Amino acid sequence: MKLSSSFKVGILSLVALLIFFCTVLWVKGRSLSSAKRIEVQFKDVNGMRPGSAVQMMGMRVGQVEEIKPVINGESSYVLLKFVITEPNIKIPKASMLSIQQSGLIGEQFLEITPPKVKSVYVPVYSREGLYNGSEVEIKLDDKYYNVGIVKKSQIMSKNLIPENMQPYVKTPYAYKLDYIINLPGLILPEFMLGEIVNTNDGSKLRIYPLDNTPIPYPHQTSLYTVCEPMRITDFMDLQYQAAASLTETSKKINDLLDEALIADLKQSIYNVKKLTAQATTTLAKTEKLIDESRGDLETIMVQVNTVSEEFCKLSGNINSIIGDPQFKPTLLATAKSINNLCEELTPILGAVDAQRFAQDLNATMTNITEITTAVNTMTKDEKLKTQLTTTLDNLNKALYNVSLTLETVNNPKEEANIKCIMQDAAVTVHNLRKFSDKLNKRFLLFRLLF
Repeated sequence: MKLSSSFKVGILSLVALLIFFCTVLWVKGRSLSSAKRIEVQFKDVNGMRPGSAVQMMGMRVGQVEEIKPVINGESSYVLLKFVITEPNIKIPKASMLSIQQSGLIGEQFLEITPPKVKSVYVPVYSREGLYNGSEVEIKLDDKYYNVGIVKKSQIMSKNLIPENMQPYVKTPYAYKLDYIINLPGLILPEFMLGEIVNTNDGSKLRIYPLDNTPIPYPHQTSLYTVCEPMRITDFMDLQYQAAASLTETSKKINDLLDEALIADLKQSIYNVKKLTAQATTTLAKTEKLIDESRGDLETIMVQVNTVSEEFCKLSGNINSIIGDPQFKPTLLATAKSINNLCEELTPILGAVDAQRFAQDLNATMTNITEITTAVNTMTKDEKLKTQLTTTLDNLNKALYNVSLTLETVNNPKEEANIKCIMQDAAVTVHNLRKFSDKLNKRFLLFRLLF
């Protein structure tokens, strides 16, 4: 069948209209895709226009359809609507949306960044760990919220974790927990600390900043995290503020580092170098002296060890003596007896000439000792020795009886009689001294004969 010219013209006109309509839609930034339109709110779009590309991980997946400012008092914002044209592309929850620019003067585009996987290192105190899919919680506005999930868990040595995190791990091993944040609008610091906690809902990973800085809860209705662009003017203002701060810092440093201070610093450095050289020389001499006197030092150390061992033995002996259960009562009884004897002799010696009495008694005991020694050395007569020994024993018993008699000294009724007895005893001792002198002379003759 042959087509007429008018029919051909009509078909050509329809195709031209369709091409024109598609071109207009493309120029205005509208897509023919039936995918869902997504709306986000920006405070500033930095000059972006409809038709700009939407990229995810460097690949174009859609385009911007509409940009409309909304002025509503204090809540003014820019409504940006875009559509994903690529099939099977889903934007993860809490993905970051930001306006980027290709180069310094290139076209702008909307960048979609899925939630990044972050890592936290938890000390291993027990075998109880976390499994993939465990919840992650953080304190926001004085309350704990579930903000993510654990993606991977593994145990590694402390030496393999980053150096800036090693001071926070006090155990030889640590859990490396990889997690993602799925709460829209929540932006966390790069490095976080964590711990494993047990709650009613099971074990969770609790994270918090290194300095425990409070983090506010992000109140927003969007499912995505919006990152506001920075204008060139804002960037230049920041650069100007940084330059001004650097200039002020340099000025203060120049004011502090005047010529006198620099000269002092140079002199201090010179002195430190000189002192270091002297210290090196001294250390060398010390090492040489130690090497030369090593034998003497070893001998001294052996002697010190010997003395220490002997001292330990002496301490043990003293401890054994002091630890004897009869030692302390006996010592206390002896001290008490001496004290009682002194107290009893004081009033007695006060009634006579104590000094003279003591001298006579001392001389008598000396003579008796000399006589005993002479008899023991000059004669072999066992009978005579026995008699002298018996005499001395009787004398000791008499002295013992005198000591017992002193216990009644403190009786006031017998004080006069005791004084008379002491006077008679003093006379007797004096006479006994004379007798012992004479007897000593007789024994002198006896010694000459033998």
